[in-house]
Amino acid sequence: MFPTFDQSLAHWASHASVEELDLGPALDDLGGFERVTSEAERVAGGPQLPYLVNAVARDFDVLQEDQANVLLDAVARGFRSPHAAWILTEALDTVCAHPVLSARLSTGLARDLTKLAEVAFTPQSQTEAAALAHPAVSGLLRLAVGGYTNPHRLLVLLTEITGAEPADALERLPILIGLAHDHFGESDLLEVLVMLENRPNLSLASRADASFELAVADVREALNAADASATEQYLRRALFRFAELDRTHEARLDARAYAAAVEAVLAFLELGQGVAGADQRISEASDQLSETTALFTAWSGRFHELTWLSARGSAQSAWSCLVTTLCTASGHLKEPSWWNPVVALNNLLDVYIASRSVHAHVAGQPDALGRLVSPTIEAAFLRTEGLRHQLEQALTTDSAFKSNSDAHKLYVAVQEHIPKSKAAEAVPGKELADRPALAALFREGTTSLRDNLDPALLDKLDERAQEIMKGYIPTGNARFDSHLELLLGELSTSPAWTPPDSHYFTTLVAQVLRFLYDRFDAQANLYGARTAYLGPAQPTKDGKPGSWHEKALQDDLHQHLSGTLTPGTVKREISDVAGGRTDITYTPGPGSHFVAEIKRRMGKCTREAVESSYLSQAVNYTATGPPFGLLVVGDHSNHDAGYSGIDDNVWIARRARSATETPRLVLVGVLPIGRPTPSDLRAPVSPAITTKR
Repeated sequence: MFPTFDQSLAHWASHASVEELDLGPALDDLGGFERVTSEAERVAGGPQLPYLVNAVARDFDVLQEDQANVLLDAVARGFRSPHAAWILTEALDTVCAHPVLSARLSTGLARDLTKLAEVAFTPQSQTEAAALAHPAVSGLLRLAVGGYTNPHRLLVLLTEITGAEPADALERLPILIGLAHDHFGESDLLEVLVMLENRPNLSLASRADASFELAVADVREALNAADASATEQYLRRALFRFAELDRTHEARLDARAYAAAVEAVLAFLELGQGVAGADQRISEASDQLSETTALFTAWSGRFHELTWLSARGSAQSAWSCLVTTLCTASGHLKEPSWWNPVVALNNLLDVYIASRSVHAHVAGQPDALGRLVSPTIEAAFLRTEGLRHQLEQALTTDSAFKSNSDAHKLYVAVQEHIPKSKAAEAVPGKELADRPALAALFREGTTSLRDNLDPALLDKLDERAQEIMKGYIPTGNARFDSHLELLLGELSTSPAWTPPDSHYFTTLVAQVLRFLYDRFDAQANLYGARTAYLGPAQPTKDGKPGSWHEKALQDDLHQHLSGTLTPGTVKREISDVAGGRTDITYTPGPGSHFVAEIKRRMGKCTREAVESSYLSQAVNYTATGPPFGLLVVGDHSNHDAGYSGIDDNVWIARRARSATETPRLVLVGVLPIGRPTPSDLRAPVSPAITTKR
């Protein structure tokens, strides 16, 4: 007698390895195609629906079209009448994790989920039916964000909520409504949130969620405002909501963090207006934010999060970058360059984008890992002001710009032609047509000046502007986000991983990792001579193969960090640090310095070889500061057969030089340099095969 579906499932679960359990069962694990098909309708209507969906997803590529249709029809019937809310949630997670299923099921699935939600919202709906509202709306939102279905059906469903719906159907819904507003910008959703915020028979937690989403919407409006006065108005509204939430709900650490961030940004604005006590408010707010974000990270890290809502890596990085900016600024408030609050505002923009991003597979993009889909926010005024501020910093701190008359003419033109009110669309001249980041600084009336500028200067400025933007905006790359989260998780095991050093080093790690990801994929001519070291070196005078010195990598990394971290905090060749001279030193605050040691290695760069040769020196630079450091090695070995991926070339090395010393944690990154072009790569030579006769 052949085993049933249930018996096969039980047998598989009791014998599967941890890796197999994570993957879920395939059709053969459940008795094979014939057995699964014979019981598919019964299984789809019960608690085993997620296993059926998982098996179809795993074997979809090997199924014939008629076989796939039979199983997909059964799965669709299961979604029309799910056994329970948690069953629907798990089954939708599987569908949304497999682009092929999302594409094949999306049309009918969106229709079925809408019907489930409409029934759940009926005033007479029973508890079991009402509980389906959250997973149904969640599924619609994920399909819409991924581009598998038009968001119109979702938005109509949410904007027609009146408050007469069962309370069970509205629980946890404000978060989804807020995310829908982030990604689709439907203003009527805010009215629904106001109604839910004031509905007396809704749970306090759900009403607090509605208040938080309204406050985040105010932050969005502030960041997207056309001028500074509108930005300040929306920020004050957001601060009132966040502060009230923090006062009435002790567990809302997210509201407390946002309140401290907004308070600091408002204090920056007041500092520029000469308001007394603004500098003290910035200092207090930065301390509060540092403490709260550390507590929030520790608190949330111990709870389960829905995978598609957890962008922890980039969100934590963005929060840390804001903390670093505020803490560093509080020590330099007397310097005129800090009177411009635009840096803190841009950091706040990054926090908003990172924390409101969702993991999703995007229609037409069959990437296995998916990606982070960020809400669309133009923030034209803010981004333009941020780039203009970076130009100001370049003119005062970068020797390449200080003595360049064209750079100063460029800045004067920007000052004269950017209006203080709502900005018009940029109208780049012919010389800026291929320099979009720099063109964003200009408005109408500057074309005559552009025609006379040094092209090399324009290239350098556009390069700097692009680096600034890349340094502050989350990548949207789920692989990068996961990698960063893994590294931060290892660093957090150190007993010294406490604020503010944890925030400072998180900011540095995020930027170095971005640098490595960018250079791994880059061609040698990405930034001209600056990145030439990524490709083959010029031969020597006697015709022998040339090689690159470590200075080329050091220069590139130094320029990247100088353009993305707080001006003046990144220095090089500092002497008398642990008895030596450092390559690159990051000093974000008093008593905190982090050293990046840069090396070039001609031989094989295995982990063992790199750590054996260079880790001791990198560790020694941590002797008088926080126990965290950086080691970046240019792998100048033979790359004719290619080189391993970035996952194998970035890791955390741990070393304690005595039994009583706090272990030193060093971020190690190995970057292939002097590499041939892809067309020059050749496959490894296989040994000859001989046959005895």
